[in-house]
Amino acid sequence: MTDQVPTETPGPQYRVGIEHFDALDVEFSTGLVNVLNNTGLANTLVAGLLLLLPDPDVWRLTISGDVVASVNSIEQREGDNAYTLERGVGQVGARTINVPDGTYDIVIGAWSFMPAFEVSSPEELVEYMHRIGSHLVIHESGHVILHQRGEDSEAFQELAAGTGTEWAWRKHLAAHIDDFRIEKMTNRTAPSPASNVEGIGDTLVHMRNELTESNLLRLTDGEAATFRSSTAVNDLIRVMTYLTAELGAGATITKGMRPDPLPEGWNEYLEEVWDAWALNLDRLKPADEPMPVEEIAAVLTDLCRVVVLWSQNIIGYHFEMHDGGSWTANWYRATY
Repeated sequence: MTDQVPTETPGPQYRVGIEHFDALDVEFSTGLVNVLNNTGLANTLVAGLLLLLPDPDVWRLTISGDVVASVNSIEQREGDNAYTLERGVGQVGARTINVPDGTYDIVIGAWSFMPAFEVSSPEELVEYMHRIGSHLVIHESGHVILHQRGEDSEAFQELAAGTGTEWAWRKHLAAHIDDFRIEKMTNRTAPSPASNVEGIGDTLVHMRNELTESNLLRLTDGEAATFRSSTAVNDLIRVMTYLTAELGAGATITKGMRPDPLPEGWNEYLEEVWDAWALNLDRLKPADEPMPVEEIAAVLTDLCRVVVLWSQNIIGYHFEMHDGGSWTANWYRATY
């Protein structure tokens, strides 16, 4: 199902639509359409995009009840290469797709507008939807401007230096660098009403469970165990990236910044690495400030080194690349 969401501006000028709302609960889909149309949420989304993308011919915005179906359609993905939403204990809330003609499709999951906590009134819910919507569209427009300037992950990830093991992390950490620069920019004007403080604890628990289970799985399927473990570590790094930007609140990050309260396992797994991780990230400029790709790559090189040392010496899981393309993985704890 595809419908056009009307805004106060002429429809043809701003391409804002909804699709796959028939996949949603009827009450939720009806309520969201009402908020989009009658409380100005659609206009809030357009206004957020126009801050950085003033030419409306450059972008299309879709609110989707089935992001997988929407992304698969735009990218013409087949069933064996379908897009996935799961990222550890969380889900992707939005996706920006670079189209070959130089335009961009921005897809936001309908569920992203709902808070994970109880709200006290309909007015509070509507306020939340506007705040999270503004944050999401400004964040996604950040991906566009980085790509337009030739500063996104594809432009600098191959410039990273280091050992083969460190280089194996470059693509993952380059994507996190993009997100950090974008969040550093976005949090100045539209901080998210959803905090990553609780998420870091849940994701840390998830990583520990995955490593513990992988330590047994490695006896029968080492490749699957390695994939699960490396993915779980990367999922935690992703939340660490967002939390760092949140704690910095769009300003300079200082040594000693910590979430409050500290989640269980923080002192064991994150305390020793946190300042190195956060302060290296803060060498990066916000997404709306140009930065030479060589400088971004230098930060990427250092972050790859930090992650390899942290994973081996603190987490107790070490993935290592060898000459010739072979690799090994070792788990140094019986349980995590």
